Amino acid sequence: MMVGMASEQTRTTTPPTTRTSAVGEHPRTAPRAWDWGTRLLVVGIVLAALNLRPAITSLGALLEEVRDGLGMSGSVAGLLTSVPPLCFAVFGVMAPRLARRFGPGAVVCAGMAAITAGLLLRPYAGGTAGFLAASALALMGIAVSNVLMPVIVKRHFPDRVGTMTGLYSMALALGTSAAAAITVPMTEALGGSWRTGLALWAGLAAAAVLPWLPLARDRGT
Repeated sequence: MMVGMASEQTRTTTPPTTRTSAVGEHPRTAPRAWDWGTRLLVVGIVLAALNLRPAITSLGALLEEVRDGLGMSGSVAGLLTSVPPLCFAVFGVMAPRLARRFGPGAVVCAGMAAITAGLLLRPYAGGTAGFLAASALALMGIAVSNVLMPVIVKRHFPDRVGTMTGLYSMALALGTSAAAAITVPMTEALGGSWRTGLALWAGLAAAAVLPWLPLARDRGT
């Protein structure tokens, strides 16, 4: 009788066994909240991607007018079309080193500023040499930004790389096609000057500088 009571008391007072998780299993963490800094970074990425091709495709749309306006020979015009891949190769190699020293955000911000300055200066540079130099400045900004954008996406959105890469790619394609499609109509609507038609794209590049200014202060961006 006493043994039975003791056994019953033992069953009653023994705490229930805690179920342990499997070896190596970790609790699932909630995705990181999108604070204002993250949203600003998304806006900056989209605007930067929009500016990675208009400097090239807008010139292609008005190349004949530019040749006539500057008195370019066929050989110089051919040199002009070879400048983009040359700048991509030369300045793109510098991007990782610059990012390690100044931070990716600061380099992209400087890249957007270089695009703005190059696009604004090249129609009014006063000659073929100045036009080529200003184009090279814009292409330098494009080259370093083009290399660093995927790095920034992977660093800040490791759980959304596919989504952010798709958004970035869509913005890049939109900027490419828009510059090719609307540069000539906008030029005609604003009086027909190829200088105005090319300089207009500096406004889009200037808008891209703004979200990167606060991001440039963070060396980790």
